[in-house]
Amino acid sequence: MAVLVVPPGGGQQHWQPQPANGWVDLLTSPRFAGAPPGFSAGVQELPPLGKIREHAHPAQTEIFWIIEGQALARLDGVVRRITAGTFMVAPPHARHGFINDGGGPYRMLWMLMPAGLEDFFVAIGKSKGPGAPDPTPYPRPAETGAIELDTVFETLDPPPPPPWDTAPITDPAVLEVLRREAV
Repeated sequence: MAVLVVPPGGGQQHWQPQPANGWVDLLTSPRFAGAPPGFSAGVQELPPLGKIREHAHPAQTEIFWIIEGQALARLDGVVRRITAGTFMVAPPHARHGFINDGGGPYRMLWMLMPAGLEDFFVAIGKSKGPGAPDPTPYPRPAETGAIELDTVFETLDPPPPPPWDTAPITDPAVLEVLRREAV
């Protein structure tokens, strides 16, 4: 197998619906010709107030490296401030979610082993072609819950509380309590 090289902008890009309202650039996946098996990776960007709802994966380890910006993260029930340069590893069943509470983009590299997260992004996203207008915000597809369970997400019990749920953040004031709580 040859070395896989993905030049800037060379991934498979998809806009993401609410509550993320950003985009993902899939860099490698077993579904791509010539890609190594066993894991997937991509870059995801959230605009201000964009979020990745609290979730967990049943059999996957997810690795994160924060490239740009800042966010509040809820990691196994603890709210933390994370900034560019932060590295994290979430093993199977570890609950994690992110909210961009900054004034600019929040961008992170993620890797999932074994793969499967890319199937979720493709199923709920809209292709991000060159020069195409940004369709965000647009609502989550009605079948998102079923897509999650068919890919790499597990059902959380108890479900995530607001603002870590799937509802979009419309009032930034709700983040003030989280900012004070963050470690």
